[in-house]
Amino acid sequence: MAFVSFSSQLVIDNTTAVSNVFFEEHLPQCIAANPHLASVYLYGLYLCGSASRYDNTLEHFSNNLGLSQEDIESAFIYLQELGLVQILSAKPIQIKYLPVRQNAARIKKYEGTKYADFNAQIQAMIEGRQITPNEFLEYYAFLESFHVEPAALVMIAKHCVNLKGANVGYSYILTVAKNWAYSGVKTVEAVEEKLQSEQSNSAGLAKVLKILALKRTAEPGDHELYRKWKQMGYSQEVIELVAKQARGSVNKLDTLLLKYFELKLFEKKEIEEYSARAKDLTSLAFAINKKIGVYYENVETIVQEYLVPWQLRGFDGDTLLAVAGFCFKSGKRTLADMDSVVNRFYKLGLTTPAAIDGFISEKVAEDKVVKKLLDKLGLAREVNPIDRDFYTTWTAVWNFAPDIIDYAASLAVGKTSPMAYMNKILAAWREQKIVTLEQAKSSPPLWRGGAAGDGVVITRHSYSDAELKSLFSNIDEVKF
Repeated sequence: MAFVSFSSQLVIDNTTAVSNVFFEEHLPQCIAANPHLASVYLYGLYLCGSASRYDNTLEHFSNNLGLSQEDIESAFIYLQELGLVQILSAKPIQIKYLPVRQNAARIKKYEGTKYADFNAQIQAMIEGRQITPNEFLEYYAFLESFHVEPAALVMIAKHCVNLKGANVGYSYILTVAKNWAYSGVKTVEAVEEKLQSEQSNSAGLAKVLKILALKRTAEPGDHELYRKWKQMGYSQEVIELVAKQARGSVNKLDTLLLKYFELKLFEKKEIEEYSARAKDLTSLAFAINKKIGVYYENVETIVQEYLVPWQLRGFDGDTLLAVAGFCFKSGKRTLADMDSVVNRFYKLGLTTPAAIDGFISEKVAEDKVVKKLLDKLGLAREVNPIDRDFYTTWTAVWNFAPDIIDYAASLAVGKTSPMAYMNKILAAWREQKIVTLEQAKSSPPLWRGGAAGDGVVITRHSYSDAELKSLFSNIDEVKF
């Protein structure tokens, strides 16, 4: 028995480390050859970390994975060819896991005559240099991992030679081949269809590259982008128009088209109008930011996320500047706040300067009334959003007339937080269904006495304890 050892629970709770090289180089081959190979390798790797456990047997291995013992043995023979394991003994089978090394997949042996025709054909395609044994091994690994027809890879190599010249590197060929394989292009027929598609787009793409001032032939990546732009719904005319804005870069052209796609701009006229006013929109964005008190060095995102949607809703520059001024005065000093205000105005049908000015005039007049209340309460400050919310609640929600609000203010003079104190008075009157000044004045003097901050001193008069509690249920604490 070992002097020290892990507990069985610690072994279970531990983790099994798997080399990234396995996932990058070996897993595709394993999946392509037999889906069970990866399961066998990973479960065996797990058991390596618990070699002393009773279940580290071929029988247990077979039961747990649901595979026959013969299938498991065959899997380890293949894994040995990949250089991942070493079979120490066949009867009984005994496996040693080896370190996973970069490019170890190359040691897999391939039947000498299996790729003889392929070797000759691809060498004939690549006349500029001699293909090395290691390069051939890379081709073989790709063919078996991705299940691509050898003749199809030869056609892809010829296509790459036409693009890059006779000395094209094998890494470029395999990159193109893998990208095509991922999209399902694995047979001679599929490659032919792909090449025909690219040829039909070649003339249009060549014109785009010329407009971009790129003095090179179209590459596979260019064709993929061009095909994507077409699928997005852009015509050749529009692609060429946008290419003039992206001189020198295919990626910039792609970025611009994606932006227009997000903005739902597809027609030439729409994009021309947007481009014509882009400069004005940038200036407007800076002006709005200044109005609400924020600063961004780059406003391109602001133009896309805010200004364009606002203008699509019918808000012109003058209106938006008026809204920005209203937001600043209302304490709403972020673009997200302004967006909420714009949405509110849109729902109210206020989308013109005149309509906005009328609304703002009403709010300015309302602010003057609130300012008079503040003055009466002895508060020497400007109106803030909380004051406005209070006043809106009292007038628009609770429907109190100005004279009742003014009377409540006279009762709140000298109190701590007099606006909040007013709110409590008015809330109590609302509970009592008081709707006129006479009713308010004739109600019991419930709000007299007490120093600032002492709360409310209540005179009982004819009210019972239950009635008083009901009347002042909105007050934090009532003492009798």
